Amino acid sequence: MKMKKLAFGLAAFALISCAFAANAREQNKPKSKNPEAQNLIDKAWSALDQDMTLKEIDESIKYLKQALELDPNNDEILVELADEYYQRGNQMPRNSDSDYEARNKYFEPGHEAALKALSIKETAGAHFWVAGNLSAMNENSSIIKQASMFPEIIGHVNWIEEHDRDYKYGAAARMGSKIASRVPDILIGMVGYDTEKISTGLDEAIASEPRFIDNYVYKAEFHNRMGKTNEALDMLDQALKMDPEAFPEERAYNRFAQREAKKFWKEWTGKEYPNR
Repeated sequence: MKMKKLAFGLAAFALISCAFAANAREQNKPKSKNPEAQNLIDKAWSALDQDMTLKEIDESIKYLKQALELDPNNDEILVELADEYYQRGNQMPRNSDSDYEARNKYFEPGHEAALKALSIKETAGAHFWVAGNLSAMNENSSIIKQASMFPEIIGHVNWIEEHDRDYKYGAAARMGSKIASRVPDILIGMVGYDTEKISTGLDEAIASEPRFIDNYVYKAEFHNRMGKTNEALDMLDQALKMDPEAFPEERAYNRFAQREAKKFWKEWTGKEYPNR
C-alpha cells in the first residue's frame, strides 16, 4: 500500500511538473457579436501570427483583456486569454522561488479565465487550460499538494480524449507522451500508461495534421525516452527540415517548436544541429 501511494505521488509530480502541450493560440479564432470586441480579437490574433516571444504574447494579452471588457461572458475569448497567460508564464525562468512567484502572476489569472470559460460552456479548450494553468501554478508546490490535484487534471484530459480528441492537433496525445517521457519505467505500468497507445496517438496526430511541427518534436522526445536515440534524432531532423510557413495558421508555433527541437538536439548529442 505504501509503495502504491508513493508511486501515485511521484506520477502526479511527473505529470504536474512537465510542460503542457502548448500552442501559440487556439485552433480557431474567437468570435464576438460585438464589432469592437471582434476588432480587438483580430489584433490579438495578428500579434501572434509571425512569432511567439514575450513581446508578441504581451501584445495579444493586452488586446484580449480589452475585448473581454466589451464581451465579458464570451467563453472563446476567455479560453484564448487563458492560453496566452499560460504561454507568457511558461517562457519565463524557473530557477528560484521568486521565479515561480513571477510565473504564477500569469498562471493564476489564466486559471481563473479558464474556470470562468468552463462555467459558461464545457469545451476542450476550457478543460485544457484549467488543467494547464493549475498544474503550472503549482509546479513548485509539495509533492503531496501536486498529488492531490492528479485526479482533477486527469479528469480534464479524459474529457478531451472523449469529446474532442483532435483538439489542438492532438494535444491530449502530446500530454500523454510528455507524462510517459518523465515518469520512471517502474511507474509507467503502475499508473496505467500504455506506451504503444501513446506512440500510436502521436502517429495519428501527425497523420491528421502533418504540417504541425510540435507533434514531431514530441514524438522525438518519446523515442528518446524509450531509448531509441537514432529514431529520436531522425524525428528531430525531420522537424527541423520542415518549412514553418507550410502551415501559415501555426507558423509562429512551428518556429517555436523548431527552436525546442534544436535545444533537444544539443542536449542529446552534445553537438549543434545537424552534427551527431
